[in-house]
Order: sequence, then C-alpha cells, then structure tokens
Amino acid sequence: MKNTIIILVVILIYGRVAAQQSQPIIIGKIETIHSRILNENRKILVYSPTNTSNLVQPEKRYPVLYLLDGEAHFYSTIGIIQQLSQANGNGVLPEMIVVGIENTNRFRDLVPAYPAAEKIEKANPFMNFLSTELMPYIEKHYPTAPYKVIVGHSLGGLTVIDLLANYPTLFNAYIAIDPSLWYNNEKYLNQYLSQVNKQPLNNIKLFMSIANPMPIGTDLSAIKKDRTNESQPVRSILKFDQFLQTRSTGFKYHQKYYNRDRHNSVPLISEYDGLRFIFDFYFFDATEKDFADSTNLITSRLQAHYRNISSELGYKVSPPESLINYFGYDALGKKQYNKAAAFFQMNVENYPSSSNSFDSYGDFFAARKDTINAIRNYEKALAIKTELNTIQKLNALIKRESYKLSQTELQMYQGVYTLENYKIDIVLKIQDGKLWAIVPGQPEDEFVPLSKDVFTVKGKQGYTITFKMNGSKPLEFTSVQPNGIFKAFFKNE
Repeated sequence: MKNTIIILVVILIYGRVAAQQSQPIIIGKIETIHSRILNENRKILVYSPTNTSNLVQPEKRYPVLYLLDGEAHFYSTIGIIQQLSQANGNGVLPEMIVVGIENTNRFRDLVPAYPAAEKIEKANPFMNFLSTELMPYIEKHYPTAPYKVIVGHSLGGLTVIDLLANYPTLFNAYIAIDPSLWYNNEKYLNQYLSQVNKQPLNNIKLFMSIANPMPIGTDLSAIKKDRTNESQPVRSILKFDQFLQTRSTGFKYHQKYYNRDRHNSVPLISEYDGLRFIFDFYFFDATEKDFADSTNLITSRLQAHYRNISSELGYKVSPPESLINYFGYDALGKKQYNKAAAFFQMNVENYPSSSNSFDSYGDFFAARKDTINAIRNYEKALAIKTELNTIQKLNALIKRESYKLSQTELQMYQGVYTLENYKIDIVLKIQDGKLWAIVPGQPEDEFVPLSKDVFTVKGKQGYTITFKMNGSKPLEFTSVQPNGIFKAFFKNE
C-alpha cells in the first residue's frame, strides 16, 4: 500500500511537470456525424469562443459561421474572428462559433441542382444535409444564437449564391468568395438573375469578392473590356454584380475586386473584409476622452449602441459584464459616482442572475455609506451564489447580529444529516434559541445565519454552510471550509 501511494505521488508530480512543459493549444475539435441524406459519415471542424476566451460566460450564446471547404479555410477564419473579437480587448466582431464542413465529393456537394427545387428538401442533397441535419445538430450541442453566416469560395461561392437566390432565409448573411458563376456556361448564373427578385431579401447581407485572373494590378475596367476565356470568371461575377446593384432597399450588398490577389490567395482577405462589412454595426467607436468624461454620457451611448446591435442581430445582446464592471470600478475610484452608479446598474439590469453584478453594486453603495442598499445587494448576490468575500463584506456591515432568524425559521434546518463519503451523522438542534451542530466526539458548533439558507460557524474563519431546500424542508447542506468542501444529506428530523 505504501509503495502504491509513493508511485501515485510520483505519477502526479510527473504529470504536473509534463503538463507544465508541454500543454496543447486547443482551438477546436473534429466531430463526425452520420448523414442519412448523403448516406455517409461527414467530418466537421468546430470552434467555440470558449476555447480561446479567458472569461467564463456559461449563459452566453454565439452567432454561427458555416464554412464550406472547411479543411482549407477553418484555421484562417478562426484567426480573424478571434483577433477581432477577443485579442487585445477587441470588439470589432462578435465572438462566433465556426463550423467547417470538410468535403467528401466536392462536385456532388457544391454544384447546385438544376433547375432549383422550390423546397430545400428536394434540392441538391448537400443543401438538404446542411439545413436539416447539420444545422440542427450544431444548435442542439452548442450555445448558438439565431444569427447565421455562410462562407464559400469558388464552387463553394457558387453554393453560397445558390442559397441566397433560392433559400435566402436559411442564413442572415452570405460571403461569396470569387464564386464560380461562369460554371457550366453560366447556366446557374442565368437562373439566379431571374430568381433573386422573387425572394424576400430584407435585412439580408451579401459580400462578394473578385480575384484577378490577369496580370497582377490589372484594373477592373480593363477586365470588363476583355473577351478572352481568361477573364470570363470575372465577367460572369460582374454580370451578377450589375444585376444586384438594381435591388431595392432592404438588401445590403457589397462587392470588392482584389487586383493583387489570385483565385487561391483571395479567401483570407475576403473573409476579413466580408466579416467587417457584415458586422459594420458592431464596433463601439469611442476614445479615451469619451470614457474619461465624468458624466454618465458614455453609459447612455453604450446602451444605445447595444440596442442597435440587438436590432441588427435579431436578439438581445448586452455589453460584456466584466467590461462594464471594470468601467464601474474605475469611475468609483475616481469618485465619479453618477457614472459609476449607471455602470453598475446597467449590469444588474442586463445580468440579473449574476451574483457578481449585485456584489459590485453593493460595493458602490458601501463606498457611498448607504448601508441599507449595500446590505440589500450583498444579500441578493448571496441568494444567487455563496461567495466568502461577499459574506465577509456583509458581516462587516451588519456586525453579524443584525441578521436574525426566528425560532420557527431555525426549526426548518433541524434534523439529522449524514456526511457524504464518511457516513457520519450530524445532528442540528436548537438550544437556547440558537442552531447547534452536534458531531460525536467533537465540540458543539453554533451555526450563525448570514442570509436565508446560508450560515457560518461562530468562532471559526472561512466556513460557509449553504442549505438546499425544498420549500421549508431541507434536502442537504454544503459546508465550504478551509480544509475542503463537504456535503451532508438530510436523513430525518
């Protein structure tokens, strides 16, 4: 037994050293899902913002970007999104889930059906797989928001245009990178010229890029005049571009020509520009001077900005809790009280289930010597989550004696509890109007109430006992203490 323990310790120490020396960088994962429609297994590459974020936001949901030819463009797309949504405190783009779809038979999947089916269930089988199998799978297993983007290059770009022309409500935004509209003598292009005007494209966005197939630096006007096969891919795209320019208001479209990029080099810069175009409303343009202003004008601007973001995306988006918290404490430290109050109140309103938002608001009131409101917010924080720091601040304000439970309220917690793993019974009993914990062979401890269902141990530091109740009946309690966390289940009265 002793040798086993020594070996185990060595393994643990070695494991920690090895982990410190070589830790993997995880940006996503590979999943395989079976498609009944395609009658094959399909590999997908999935990135979630939680893979690269230092902030834990369990309730946050993210737009989803679906990426055709995922094996070619997955890593570069993640790099752009992570850089512009997380790195250096950027908020140019929203954080997004990226789903890269690997190819098995590229021409089968990315050449559209002709003529187009009215319902996607009868379209190219890959389209059906995308809408009825893959997208529901992602929405079931990942924290997705309703906003969806599709990105495709070359034949993938042709697929993107086909989706826009025939099934536009499937996505909110489309990025077609040098799409192969020339394919099959423009048969699909001519179909789109008649089909697009039949579709409701309000609030839909399309970014379409064009690569240069001729000598580097060739001007677009020169390509328009050229009649060789070399320029045919560009002229086909321009034909569609000219048609799209006539669309009525409501459809947001932008085309960009890259005279120094070829068909194979244009995806990266197109993805960057396309995402900047689609989310041109997302960045909050403010200077240090704006944030240094002692008034609460900046909070009003932030609220208006996020209302606009919510309107554009179609669901509520709130400013990051940690960012607003930082601004609140910064203002509080500078004694800009109206501004600080506005920031802390913003978080309380936007994150009503966050104990931290109420704890921070309590700090504001404590700094203002408003004891009643400080206590009220600390208690709200503890009702959501037990935090020792909050308890200590609350104790300092109420001197502990100010929170009382009546004899009847204390009686709810009486009874015998069995300590998990140790099978030791703990008896909670009222004596002289106080709740005592009695353990065989140990001195009796007084449980002192801090808030509803939360106690500490008199004369001991670092103890927090939280009861889980079913109405007025106890189910269990958890004791967080310096030597660990222990759970005891209610046995009987």
